[in-house]
Amino acid sequence: MTISLTPKKILTIFLSIIAILLCANILGLVSRFVFDHDYVFGIIGLFDFNTEKNIPTFYSSIALIIASLLLLFITSIQKNENLPFILWGILSFIFLFLSIDEISSIHEKLNTPIKNTVDATGLFYFAWVIPYGLALIAFAVSYLKFLLVLPKRIMWLFILSGSTFVLGAIGFEMLGGWQAEQNGNRGLLYAIFYTFEELLEMLGVALFIYTLLEYILIKKKSLNISLTSATKEV
Repeated sequence: MTISLTPKKILTIFLSIIAILLCANILGLVSRFVFDHDYVFGIIGLFDFNTEKNIPTFYSSIALIIASLLLLFITSIQKNENLPFILWGILSFIFLFLSIDEISSIHEKLNTPIKNTVDATGLFYFAWVIPYGLALIAFAVSYLKFLLVLPKRIMWLFILSGSTFVLGAIGFEMLGGWQAEQNGNRGLLYAIFYTFEELLEMLGVALFIYTLLEYILIKKKSLNISLTSATKEV
């Protein structure tokens, strides 16, 4: 049996999962801020976008790994066709690192040492955004030529998915840091900021996976999974 997949079908699956996670997070916020219940047998923590090592975190890590594997597959395609492949491979490693970071929160461990070095306040209250932001600038400059040689539609999808992810991961994180410094991290506005942060990250990765599948489709013409059953003679 052959299952025919399309990038749109796969994107729909990812968007459906994100919608479910978002609704669960919002219900948790309603329980906390409207009914003053912030635990509910631990269920709220399982879906809270601001809690580590829960279902949204697990989903985000898996999505990043999928992106990394797709990038590795494209790296192999490029290499087999004697086309530039190193930057694709580096991208695969970056997304693998982001997946590990999502689970282990490596970036958050940078806050204290950076604050001991520089006066990080306001939008830079979560000080990890400083080295990650600088790395992002270096990445954007290094990959400019890479983007320009991509098919035009793929290039714009790369830019859109990347911008969506960065707006959440860096932009709303900075707003959340500013709010946490001013009023703590228990208020409604802070919850809104981290909800948008995680939502945009998830949407950015989902769109990036869609983009990679579209690029693979250009190369391979189809996305089919063949399932064969073996029969054993008795």
